[in-house]
Amino acid sequence: MQIVTSGKVQSNFGAIAEIAKFGEPVTITQYGRPTLLLIRYQDGIDALRELAAKNMTAWLEGRSQTAPNAALDIAEDDLNAIIHAEIAK
Repeated sequence: MQIVTSGKVQSNFGAIAEIAKFGEPVTITQYGRPTLLLIRYQDGIDALRELAAKNMTAWLEGRSQTAPNAALDIAEDDLNAIIHAEIAK
C-alpha cells in the first residue's frame, strides 16, 4: 500500500490515481495522519455491498429474534431498496 501526503496528491493526482486504478490502495495523509483511502471504484462498490449484506443479515437476525414465527413479508423491490439505501450511506 502506498502512503502519500495530501500535498503530493494535489500535485500528482494523475500518477497517484493510476496506482489505485491498478488495484493498489493509496493512503493519503494529512499532518502525518491517515485521512483518506484511494481505491478502485469497483473495490469500493464491492466493500459497500458486503457491508450492506452484513447489515441486512444483522437486521434479519434481529427480526427473527423479536418475532421468530413471523414470515418475512417484504417484496423483492422493497428489499432491493433497503440494500441500495444501505449502500448509499
